[in-house]
Amino acid sequence: MEHYLYHILQETAPYLVLLFMFIFGYTFQKVNIPSIIAFMIVGFLAKPLVAPEKIEHFEIFKHAGIILLFFFIGLEYSFERLRTMLGAWKTGSIDFIFNFIPPFIIAYIFGFNLINALILASVFYPSSTSIIAKLLMDYKRIASPEAEMLIGILIFEDLIAILLLTIIIPLKEAGSIEFTTIPVSLIKLGVSFFVFWFIYKYLVPKVNGWLDRVSEEDIFIFFTIGLVLSVGTVFHSLGISEALGAFLLGVIVPETKVLENIEKQLSDLKELSMGLFFFFFAYETQLSRPENLVLLTLLIVLGVILKIVSTYLAGYVFGLKKKSRLRASLSFVPRGEFSVIITSFEPALKSTAIPFIFSTAVIGSVLFAVAPRVADIIYPPKKRKKRKPIKRPKKGYLKRSQAFSEHPPSLRSSRPETPPQR
Repeated sequence: MEHYLYHILQETAPYLVLLFMFIFGYTFQKVNIPSIIAFMIVGFLAKPLVAPEKIEHFEIFKHAGIILLFFFIGLEYSFERLRTMLGAWKTGSIDFIFNFIPPFIIAYIFGFNLINALILASVFYPSSTSIIAKLLMDYKRIASPEAEMLIGILIFEDLIAILLLTIIIPLKEAGSIEFTTIPVSLIKLGVSFFVFWFIYKYLVPKVNGWLDRVSEEDIFIFFTIGLVLSVGTVFHSLGISEALGAFLLGVIVPETKVLENIEKQLSDLKELSMGLFFFFFAYETQLSRPENLVLLTLLIVLGVILKIVSTYLAGYVFGLKKKSRLRASLSFVPRGEFSVIITSFEPALKSTAIPFIFSTAVIGSVLFAVAPRVADIIYPPKKRKKRKPIKRPKKGYLKRSQAFSEHPPSLRSSRPETPPQR
C-alpha cells in the first residue's frame, strides 16, 4: 500500500509542483515579496522530493523562458524608440559606473578570474525590471515624479544586459579572454542590428496586412512560438546570445493589430515559462554554504548602498527635487530576473549569487514600501499658513460703500475732474 501511494505521489509530483508554485507565489505577493523568490523556494524544496526524470518534460519551458522574456521586452520598443532612449544615457551611465565597476574590481581582488569577475559584476549591476515595475503599480507610484527616471534607467539596464550576454556567452564558450573575442562579439551585435533593421524597414511593411489578418486566427500562436524559438536557437548556434535574437525579433513586430494579438496569446505562456525557469534554476542548484562569507556580506551591503547613492545622483542629473530623489534611491535596490539569468551561465557562482539576489530582492522590496514615509520624515511637507479670519464689516458700512459707489467719478476724489481738452 505504501509503495502504491509513493508511486502515485511520484507520478503527480510534477503537477503538484505547479500547484505549490501558485500557492507560494500567491502568498508571497500578498506580503509584497516578489513571486520569483517563491518559485525559487519551491525549486529548493522540491529537489530532495522529486526525481529529475519526473519533471524532465518541463525542460522545454525552462529553455523557452529566457527567449520569451526578451521577446516581450523587444515588443515594447521599435527602432525609432530605441533611438530616443539614448536620452537616458546620463542617468544610465551613472547607474552603470557605480554598480558594475566596483563589484568587478572587488571580485578580481578576491581571486576571481576575469570572466567570473565579469559575470559577478553583471549579476550585481541590474535592478529587477519585473519587481520594480510591479511595485510601482502596486503602490500607485507609477505617476510619481521619479517613476519616469526609474523606468528610463531600467530600459537602459535591459539594453546593457543584452550587450553583456552577447559578450559573456562567447567568453564562456572560449574558456578564456582572447584579444579577438570581444571585438568579434561586438561585430556580430552590429550585424544583427543591421539585418533586423533592414527587415523592419523593407520587408515588414510588405507583410503587414497579411500579419494582421492571420494573427486573428487561433493557430497563429504556433507560428509565433515556432518563429521566436527558432530565431533564438539560430542565434545561439551562431555563438550569439539567444536573448539578443528574441529581443530584435520583438522590436520588428509592427505596432498594429498583430502586436496586440501576440501579447494576448503569449502572455500567459511567458509567465509559465519564466516561473519554471526560476524553479529549475533553484532545483538544479547544489545548496552549499558560501565559500566566502566576507565577500557575500560585502556584496550585499554594497549592493544596497551603491544603488541608493547612484540613483540619488541620477535623480540630481535628471532634475528631481530632493524628496523625489530620496524616494527614487530607496526604490531601486531589488535584483531579480536578469541577475538569475546571468548567474545560470556560471554554476560555480551560485553559492554567492543566490543569497545576494534573495537578500537584495527582499531588502529592496521593504525599502520600496517605506520610501515615501522615510522621505516625508526627512523632508516633511511644508505646513500651509493659516489664513487670517476675515473681519465682518460693521453695521452701516456696506450701505455707505454702496452709496459711495453710486456717486459719479468726480465725487470719488478730492481732485477736480480735468476738463476735456479741445
